[in-house]
Amino acid sequence: MAFEAAADGTTRRIFVQLSGFNGLQSSIRKTRGSGKSQVPDQPGGFGIAEGRAGTPSHGIGVAPDGKSLWVNSTLANAVFKYSLPDLKLIGHAKLPKVHSLGGAPTGAVPEWITFTPDSKLVYVSDSGARLVSVIDTTTLKEVATISVGEVPKRMNTLVLH
Repeated sequence: MAFEAAADGTTRRIFVQLSGFNGLQSSIRKTRGSGKSQVPDQPGGFGIAEGRAGTPSHGIGVAPDGKSLWVNSTLANAVFKYSLPDLKLIGHAKLPKVHSLGGAPTGAVPEWITFTPDSKLVYVSDSGARLVSVIDTTTLKEVATISVGEVPKRMNTLVLH
C-alpha cells in the first residue's frame, strides 16, 4: 500500500497492489470513487520463469515530495513512474537482468521501494538479483546497484537529524 496526502496532510488516496494483477487499485477518500490502473504490457516477457505470475506487480510507493507514484512490475522487470495527482504514466526504469549459467536471462524480481528524503533517488530491492537498484527519479536511469545478499525485500528510509 502507498498513501497520497492531501494539502491538509490527510490521506487523499490509497494505492494498493492486487494478487494476479499487473498494476494497482486506487481508492479515493470519502467514497468519491476508485479504479484499477494496469502498468503497460511492454517491456515484457519476465515473471513466468521466476515463478511470479501470481504476483506480477509488487512494490509501490509515493515519493516524499508527493509528486509521483512508483510501481514495480515483475512481468516488465521495471519500475514505472506516474505523476500525481493525475496518475499519468511518465515512463519506466529498466531493472537488471539475472544471467544464470546455461539459462536464458531472467528478471531482477523487484520487491519493495523506498526514496531519499529529497525524492531524487528511488531504491528498488531486487530479490532475484540479490541487490538494490538505485534509480534517478528525473532521468529514470539506474545510477548504481548495491549488492546485499540473498533475497532482499523489505526496506525503508530513516532520516536522523
